[in-house]
Amino acid sequence: MTNLKFSNLNQFKIHACLLFISSFFFVSNTRAQDNLNAIQSSLNQYYQNTIEEKIFVHTDKSFYLTGEIAWFKLYVVNAANNKPLNLSKVAYVEILDSNNKAILRAKIALKEGEGNGSFYLPVNLNSGNYKFRAYTNWMKNFDVSFFFRKNITIVNMQKGLSASAMKPAHQYDIQFFPEGGNLVNNIPSKVAFKGTNEHGRGIDFYGVVLDNNDTLLSFKPQHAGMGSFTFTPLPNHIYKAYIKLYSGDVVLKALPTAYSSGYVLNVVDSADKIKAVVQSDIMSGHEVFLFVHSGDDPKLSLGSFLQDGRATFIIDKAMLGNGISHLTIFNEFHQPVCERLYFKKPEKELEIKLNADQSNYIRRNDVNLNIAVGNNESEKDSVSLSMAVYRLDSLQSNDDPAINSYLLLTGDLKGFVEDPGYYFMKDDAETKIAIDNLLLTNGWRRFKWENLLKNTKPFFAFIPEYNGAVIQAKVINTITGTPANNIETFISVPGFAPDFNSSFSDNDGLVKYELKNVYGTQEIILQPNIRRDSTYKFDYIEPFSDKFSDATLPEFNLHQETANALREESISMQVQNIYSGKNIKLFLKPQVDSIPFYVNADASYLLDNYTRFTTIEEILREYVTLVDVRKREGRVHYDVFDNATSQSFKSDPLVLLDGVPVFDLNKFMTVDPLKLEKLEVLNRKYFLGNSSFNGILSWSSYKGDLADADLGNHVTTIDYDGLQMEREFYSPVYENDAELSSHIPDFRNVLSWSPHIKIATGGSQKIHFYTSDLPGKYLVMIQGISASGIPVVATTTFSVSSRSK
Repeated sequence: MTNLKFSNLNQFKIHACLLFISSFFFVSNTRAQDNLNAIQSSLNQYYQNTIEEKIFVHTDKSFYLTGEIAWFKLYVVNAANNKPLNLSKVAYVEILDSNNKAILRAKIALKEGEGNGSFYLPVNLNSGNYKFRAYTNWMKNFDVSFFFRKNITIVNMQKGLSASAMKPAHQYDIQFFPEGGNLVNNIPSKVAFKGTNEHGRGIDFYGVVLDNNDTLLSFKPQHAGMGSFTFTPLPNHIYKAYIKLYSGDVVLKALPTAYSSGYVLNVVDSADKIKAVVQSDIMSGHEVFLFVHSGDDPKLSLGSFLQDGRATFIIDKAMLGNGISHLTIFNEFHQPVCERLYFKKPEKELEIKLNADQSNYIRRNDVNLNIAVGNNESEKDSVSLSMAVYRLDSLQSNDDPAINSYLLLTGDLKGFVEDPGYYFMKDDAETKIAIDNLLLTNGWRRFKWENLLKNTKPFFAFIPEYNGAVIQAKVINTITGTPANNIETFISVPGFAPDFNSSFSDNDGLVKYELKNVYGTQEIILQPNIRRDSTYKFDYIEPFSDKFSDATLPEFNLHQETANALREESISMQVQNIYSGKNIKLFLKPQVDSIPFYVNADASYLLDNYTRFTTIEEILREYVTLVDVRKREGRVHYDVFDNATSQSFKSDPLVLLDGVPVFDLNKFMTVDPLKLEKLEVLNRKYFLGNSSFNGILSWSSYKGDLADADLGNHVTTIDYDGLQMEREFYSPVYENDAELSSHIPDFRNVLSWSPHIKIATGGSQKIHFYTSDLPGKYLVMIQGISASGIPVVATTTFSVSSRSK
């Protein structure tokens, strides 16, 4: 009996202990899940409040001569998932020199996340390497490293090398990057390294790690100056790297200082799994969390307790999104302590088949290309493509950044990435190691966890241009010289399709206007409402960014073996400009909405349908109904009848001349009415933003030139470069014997540029063009994006002989 009672007591204690342990782990797991849910909620909130754009630009080639035209197509996508994004309607494109001075600029109209344009490269440019960059107004809210950037080369055969193109002194930079972020004493760590020259290019070298002057290990780069090694730092030890370059130079560099306490993350890749190992000097009992996200999509959240200073997480690769995933380790206080990136190549790509009807052509021969797009899992998917066909030689090569490597990899990495196509050529072990080294040395994220976890709504200084270009200016009080707030102002673009808008200045004196239809170089007119006050002027604010990344241009160097190719291209360029100059300067007429801002007028008068009087007053008195002309205290006033109240307004209407407000009606009455073509009248109160008008009289001149009216000294006139007009790509046609035998030389090295190719998945399209008189090997490069966010690239080549038909 006694033994039985004792046994029951032991069983009770065992059950109680198990119950306690079960309750402990239940509470712990619940708390862990709550912590992970909080992190995921913060990430979701960030992406809900913060849509980010990413731009890729496909240029027709990357090497140009002055006098040529550079063609380009822009693809704007959601940075989180690479799907085309119809947010901004304007993109800003620049070509910058080595001092970040813009030599060419353009505003490109965007529609459904796409736009295209061109630059004529003026003959006064210096030879050298240049940066081609593109961004939107909304992108200016984020790190300038998000702007699209690629390098192009421009050579001026009529000018020698400028001083800026001369070879600078060698400068080398060696950096070390512990995996996960930090070194911790007594814990093994992988350390990546990167060695670059003054142009940001990887260098070859041999190095050793010195432990208090004793050699600990040796290392050398695997690709593009990057590599990695593993070692365990010890307390009170000083680690330095002795590096000998192949040029003979020596660099001595200290390794990052190891912390006495902290966390270390090591990621081990295998066939279908990833093992993430967290180590810490905290031996047991503390909880750590792994959070994995690809773009805006949380993929995995796990929690684990440190056991003997170690926690291991196993990740199924199938759970990760294509491209870059972020693996972040949090401690039990929601603090990010380690992070690194992992890259997953797409398992399935949208297949593009590109076939020419021949592999060899003769001069002035017709080329027929067939582009076929494979089926995608999304039934309604479609693909938007651009195609360039250009001649390959010692100057032109097929090494441009491709849309797949940019959107999936390099566009999410900070800093310059050398030879991005290398990481997509093969899928072997060597390439995987190179990608991992790249991620360890260039890794970053589009936000700071510390800010994100606060769940505060971010502030954005630059607004997205949803409908058109946003023009900004600052209103200045001419008496005090200080910004003026709450001032009603107007902007006008006079012409045959005038645009008009209003804005009140904010506390900083800023005014913002949205314009939709401004193409080419135009005059814009800014003015305050002088019925209230005229002591103000406007300081126009340029929309182009004044921020630049720290990326450097590669060394500009022309080799002697390119002399013949340069001479041939120069002759080709000159011949094209001489014989086809008019054709290559043609522009497509933009589709401009000519409907006025008030849409419909209550009355419209074509003045030629009436007796042409010699004064404005006679016109208004004789046949313009519901508008009276009166004089009070020597000033002319218009009384407009209000259809809504059946009474006349007690103050003057808004009077526009070619879209420009006219406030001094006495001066306006002296305008020659024979220069005016049309009058539209609104007999109702009209609201535009925060402005309101007691009716509108809108006059139009024959020439859209304000009929030589005197607007007064209160106006500010600006020569404004609006949206770039689309240039028409010139490609001659050789359909008959007369065209084939024409003596007009055709020295095109770019045979075709097609920025508007649209194909549904599973469909195909034929592209037709003609070869020129230049023999050689030609590359067909097609790039684009599907509606579901899949980047596509396809290439093929063909040859052209010098024979004629």
